[in-house]
Amino acid sequence: MAKKQNQPKQYDAVLGTQNSAPVGSMILGGLEGVKSRLKSVDIEAQTAALKEALNYGEAGLDLVIQAWQYESGKLKWAAYSLLCHREEARVKQSLQEYNHWLKITCLRTLQQKILVTAVAISPDGKTLLSSGRGITAWDLHTGQLQAFSINNFDVNSLVISQDGKTLVSRGGTYDGDHKIKIWDFPSGKRKQTLEEFTYRVFSLVISPDGKTLACGSENSGINVWDLQTEQIIRTMNGHSHYLVQALAISGDGKTLISGSNDATIKVWNFETGELIHTFKKHSNGVESVAISPDSQTIVSGSKDKTIKVWNLQTKQLQFTLEGHSGWVYCVVISPDGSTLISCGRDKTIRIWNLQTGECLRILKDHTDWVYCVAISPDGKTLVSSSRDATIKIWGIKS
Repeated sequence: MAKKQNQPKQYDAVLGTQNSAPVGSMILGGLEGVKSRLKSVDIEAQTAALKEALNYGEAGLDLVIQAWQYESGKLKWAAYSLLCHREEARVKQSLQEYNHWLKITCLRTLQQKILVTAVAISPDGKTLLSSGRGITAWDLHTGQLQAFSINNFDVNSLVISQDGKTLVSRGGTYDGDHKIKIWDFPSGKRKQTLEEFTYRVFSLVISPDGKTLACGSENSGINVWDLQTEQIIRTMNGHSHYLVQALAISGDGKTLISGSNDATIKVWNFETGELIHTFKKHSNGVESVAISPDSQTIVSGSKDKTIKVWNLQTKQLQFTLEGHSGWVYCVVISPDGSTLISCGRDKTIRIWNLQTGECLRILKDHTDWVYCVAISPDGKTLVSSSRDATIKIWGIKS
């Protein structure tokens, strides 16, 4: 019997629902089929197609490398996860050449007369906000001061909503005005003050939709505020009687991560307040937490001088990252999910491969403790603030 030329091969996808390819139809398979599905608007379909590409030898591997080089967001992270454990020389070269974190340098230093305790970058990537004795705005790309300014009170924490219209600040922790204040951006007009706390607040996070605010306090609780009604809608208790130092929320707003001086990290259903899981491997207080863009990985930085990387799906510890010689004050994950940035009391900023746990770079330009770091939405610019009274803007020189 003659071989049927129009029948699909092992990895081919066929349009239609019939058992055999319909007469005159086109088989949407092979690399052409993979390329077609990579053009889908569905990220899950794109990711599946990228994985399938590896079934087609060198040409398929080329597609994955191209996705790593030229795509962004979740698809770039998916390509990286497929490549990072491969041994081919050209794969390793591509990962090195297109990891811009290996090439970043300090582009400019902003001198401050006061201690800067926190920095944030606006969602459009244009504005840097710093907190200390008030809130100051800078042009992220030129380092020039902007007209926006809020003065004459201490600000220890600062978060900005995803739509870029709302700032939330936490005042001095141990003295002075430690209320939660809500500001309009860019006008600088105060919209609200949340005054019902009986305990000092140590951490803040605003939900992706901008409607609710979670606050971690010194009484081990997490209060969730409705910003429209200015009322607490739920309180999440579970940490021991220690400070809740760190909060992070997933991109879909469903999962809240908290870190405390009780040395634990807790995972919460943010919509219901239900405690989902507790991670317990740190030996001292947790200073900072972060969650990856795909909501599958949690990172925690601790006073025990280590960083731990957890798999949220399996509830397992993936890596313990060692290298800092002092408390780890802040951890942040790059927008593509491939890179972790940390900073701490040892005056350094460290850049880690989040998939392998390898330390890629150590930045030593600060001369005192580095309190916090922030990454721009496009993943190309890093900002750090330090007890040396400087803010540094990092990137690649054009």
